[in-house]
This record gives sequence, structure tokens and C-alpha cells, in this order.
Amino acid sequence: MESTGGLGGAIEVVASLVSGALEAPDLGLMTDRGVLELMTAADRAVSLVEAARAVAIREVDRRVAAENEAHCSTAEFLHRGLGHTIQRCRMIVRDAKRRGEYARLTAAEANGAVTGEQGSVIAHGLALMPDDLGAEVLGRCEDTLVGLAGSLDPGELVQAVWRVLEHEAPERADEILAERLEREEKAARKNRGLALSDDGHGTLHIKGRIPIADGEELAAVLNAHAESAWRQQLDHDGEGAELRPRDKKVLLADALMTLVRGHQAHRQAPTHGGDRPRVNVHLNYADLVGGLGDMVMSGGAFISAAEARRLACDCDLIPMVLDSLGIPLDVGRTERLVNPHLRAAVVARDRGCVFPGCDRGPAECEVHHLRPWWAGELVKFSV
Repeated sequence: MESTGGLGGAIEVVASLVSGALEAPDLGLMTDRGVLELMTAADRAVSLVEAARAVAIREVDRRVAAENEAHCSTAEFLHRGLGHTIQRCRMIVRDAKRRGEYARLTAAEANGAVTGEQGSVIAHGLALMPDDLGAEVLGRCEDTLVGLAGSLDPGELVQAVWRVLEHEAPERADEILAERLEREEKAARKNRGLALSDDGHGTLHIKGRIPIADGEELAAVLNAHAESAWRQQLDHDGEGAELRPRDKKVLLADALMTLVRGHQAHRQAPTHGGDRPRVNVHLNYADLVGGLGDMVMSGGAFISAAEARRLACDCDLIPMVLDSLGIPLDVGRTERLVNPHLRAAVVARDRGCVFPGCDRGPAECEVHHLRPWWAGELVKFSV
């Protein structure tokens, strides 16, 4: 089994210190220095416990203990009992195994000289170096990086990996860096993606990743709009206004919507589902005029009537007559092909594909007649 040195004893001492401080009835009366020492001790305990977990994971994996006892992988065993997502568990196991390949690094983690996050960066950097550099050069790189962990945070260590390589193997550094960048660019292009999710509380979450070159283009445009908006705010509030981190995030979010609305205003987007991209809001005239109540959008999310009024300032208003069940009665049948008005009526009625079990939204659907147009049958949505 992998040796942990004094890891177990160190964890017990630090954990006892933290536990005792938290249970003390006079915690609120501690001095600022005492609270800072407590925070430092707790952080050190976290690093040591993470190092112990990595040691245990490597031993479990070496023995195939999870498969022997629970008929599952190590990551799945963590997932079942500890409340992590399976993706997180796979990352923990993969990271622990990679860090275990470097003896000097694991020893430094065991005595608290390197945190888990620093260790992950160092191990990842060392893994990218070619084996033909030789054990002696790789060993010197490992020693140097472990020593630098005392003064550099994980982000700074990422840059230090290649500075160390340049020092230890200057004749190979450019070649290795070029190969690394090519691999990263291919991976970034392959793994790019964007997800939009409604949290059910009035917010759409945007999460994704794109290649760094594409990201720089996006950042340049968004920052330009954000800077312009900030200057306008300064003109209004005066030069003494301070730009806080929170303000910058708000300005960038507003900049993104500026791009979207400009795109829509000039009708630059391609048609989607037989019509230009639209946001459909269903409301009655009295609510629109009064600005009271809540309105449902085509995707099922709700917005206030006041927000619907804002949208109505610059939109296409399509009147239609509905029956008591909400079925559109009067939008006309003067055209054989489905026009935007008729499509809007089907959006209001069906809210998406009507095929049993299909959950596609209106924008992903085409409109078809159940029976021939001349027979007077209402249309329906389907993918």
C-alpha cells in the first residue's frame, strides 16, 4: 500500500483543532487573529483530507475493491454513497490516479505543502511532457514545480509548467508546446457546446464552452458593448462612479442581449420552423392594456404582464379569437400554405409537437394539415 507518511496523524490533529473551535461556545468572541487561524487550520485540513482520499482511491483501484465488494467501478461506488454526480466522481478518481504517478508530488500533498488543486495542475502538466525527455529531466521538473507550489496559486502554476520546461529542456520546449497547443485546439473544437436551461424561477441559465480563439472574438465584442454602456452610465452618474465586479457581469449580460436584439431588428437570422425566430407570448387584450397578471410563453415559462407590455412595444401583434377551451377559432383560411399568423395560432394551441411522447418545442416543428386544406381541417404541429 502507498505510504502516507504522517498524513493520518496530521489530519487527526487539524480536524481536532477545527472541531474543537467550532464547538466552543465562545466562538463569536474570538479575536480576528483567532478566526483567521481557525480558517487557515480548516483549509489545511481540507487539503490533507483530500490527499488522504486520493491515497485511498488509488489503493481501492489497485485492489479492484469496489468491483469485488459492490460489483461497480470506484467512481460508481463514490457516486452511490457520497452524493457526488457521477461525472464529478469520475474526475476525482481520474485525478487521484494521475497524481499518484509522481512520488515527490504525493509526498508533498501528504505533508500539506501542496493542495489538491495545485497537485492536479502539476500532475496534468507533467503528464503532457513526453516520456523521451528522460526520468532525470522529468524528476527535476517535478521537484521545481512542487517547490513553486509554496508561492504560486494553481493558475500561476499552469504557466510555470512551461517555464520550467523551457529551463530544463530548452531545445525541446517549443516543439512540445506546439504539440500541446494543437491537441488542446482539437479537443476544444470537438468539445464545444452551449446549453440553455430554465431554472423555473424566472432565469435562463447559459452554460457552455468554445475554443479560446472563438472566445476571444466573443469577449472582444461583448466588452466593447459593455464599455460603451459603462461610459453612458458614467455620463449619467458622474465620473466618481465605481465599476464593481457585479456591474461588469451585468454589463456583459446586457451586451449579449444588445447583440441579439440588433440581430433581430435587422432580420439577419435564418428562418426556423417555417418562420423567423420569434418569442411567442399568449395573453388577452385586457391584461396587455392593464399590465396585471402573468402571461405564458410558447415554451411554457411565465412572465409578468408588465414584461409582456415591454415586449409588445416592438413586436408583431397577431389577434385571434379563441373558444372557451383556448382553441383558435378565427385566423382565416385564405391561404393554402401556413403563414406566420396561422403558425402563431398553432403555437398558441399546441405548444409543440402533438405526436404522442414527443416533447419538441414549436420552433423545432413544422405545421401540417390533418386533412387536405380544402376540407377545412385545422392544422397541427409535428416534427
